Amino acid sequence: MRIVIMGSGAIGGLYGGLLSHAGEDVHLLVGRAPNVDAINTRGLRIKGVLGEHILRLRATQNAEEIDEADLVLITTKAYDSEEAAKRIKHLTDNGAYILILQNGIGTEKKVAEILGTRRVLRATTCMGAIMSGPGEVTVTGCGITEIGSHYPENMDMVEKVVFILRNAGFDVRSSDNIEGVVWTKTIVNCGINPIGALTGMTNGEIYNDTRLRSLVVKLVQEAVDVAKAIGVSLTADDPIRYALGTAKATGDNINSMLKDIQMCKQTEIDAITGEVVRLAREHGIETPYSDSVYALVKALESKVVELDVDGPKVTPLSVEEVERAISNA
Repeated sequence: MRIVIMGSGAIGGLYGGLLSHAGEDVHLLVGRAPNVDAINTRGLRIKGVLGEHILRLRATQNAEEIDEADLVLITTKAYDSEEAAKRIKHLTDNGAYILILQNGIGTEKKVAEILGTRRVLRATTCMGAIMSGPGEVTVTGCGITEIGSHYPENMDMVEKVVFILRNAGFDVRSSDNIEGVVWTKTIVNCGINPIGALTGMTNGEIYNDTRLRSLVVKLVQEAVDVAKAIGVSLTADDPIRYALGTAKATGDNINSMLKDIQMCKQTEIDAITGEVVRLAREHGIETPYSDSVYALVKALESKVVELDVDGPKVTPLSVEEVERAISNA
């Protein structure tokens, strides 16, 4: 299968690299010149819990250099998905399927509208990976990948993608309730990620602090209320227990939103808590805790995005400061 990876950061590099290693025809699209140069010169290096591999792939910054594809994986940050879709529209015009592999809610529908196609698949992953250098991905954890589509006619393609990913070594399965899968993961992210971003704490530190654990419960419950209001069938019987269990099981993890803050980058808060807040407003649901942490993360984000990544960082908030800010919001 001819595969294009649009957005070859840690997750894009991981999936593209292992698919190439399994014999698929993979062409990486990389946004930053250092990554492109490193991959084309030395190959893509994957290391960590899956062992070490040097993989030879093609990398480019220009989507226009690629004439056709069977499948395009969009693995950018959620806020870049619409621009990514515009850059590969010529590929979908020629029949390519799109697989959205991102955090957050609703990006697949926006991409489908931009591209004017229903050939859009959606996936979530529990794989953990970081960019540890130009052209270098460190795999920090393994977990399941789930794939589905809002459009039933795409399920044959879903099964084909499941097959090739399984052949590449991923733990993967298809889902006929991908909306529930996406929402369930997003609800966990709503509870854990903003708290980590604000406090600088690992998932385990959040879990072990009774005050923060209580806040996670409130954030998760608000997101669950919104999901129920719009008719989403969640895949966890007890979302609160599931979120807390996730925090405990991934205790050493620095969540992706905190990583973005530490690297002075924009976060995905708009596609996670922001979408919950927006949908809550549409349905007349009050979400005071989600409103507060959304505002706090946006304020923190506005401070860090203009900083040099090697320069000064914003000091994390203490637990008391978080509690005080939320109670005063």
